[in-house]
Amino acid sequence: MYKYALHLGLAPRRAISEVYGLPVKGEGHERADYSRKLERWIEQARKTVNPATGRTYLLQYESERDAPRQWPIGRGHPLEPRRARPARPEPVREGPHAGRVLQLRVTRTSPPLAASAEHQESRSRMIGPDLVLDGGWSDGGELSTLPVLRAVSPGETPHRVHALVKELEELYPGAKVTATVTAQAMGKPEQ
Repeated sequence: MYKYALHLGLAPRRAISEVYGLPVKGEGHERADYSRKLERWIEQARKTVNPATGRTYLLQYESERDAPRQWPIGRGHPLEPRRARPARPEPVREGPHAGRVLQLRVTRTSPPLAASAEHQESRSRMIGPDLVLDGGWSDGGELSTLPVLRAVSPGETPHRVHALVKELEELYPGAKVTATVTAQAMGKPEQ
């Protein structure tokens, strides 16, 4: 929850206190004094090693990395950090496609029919091997044919899509390229 609050741009201690109903002394411009229970939870998360990764669940606080960067709720909300830096600004894009947005949707092909029939008998589900890209310009302009990414595993999908986004940003200078990866493309079979 601490990491999620940081991701949303909230003050993690305030957010956790609000969710679990823990007392916070010091309102407004006063320095907040959090409950001892919350401090123990955070201290324990910083000391306990996750067996899957070999690292602690929560790294030591580092202001450059952990300071909230955005305010999703609105100025003056009690969960906002008082001295947070603003969200990073969008880069200025220059080039022939400046101001245009290329929106991609990534799905997966259907599984082969023969294999699919076998899996239906055993009541298990199967996914297709390839990723299919559909896309278009936000202004309705024409887009050349997008490639089919062959034999991509679900674990490899984010890396391959990220590489393709970077490649398309170089191919169309100035354009912003966004990709939406469906759950089906990440390996969750359709029901």
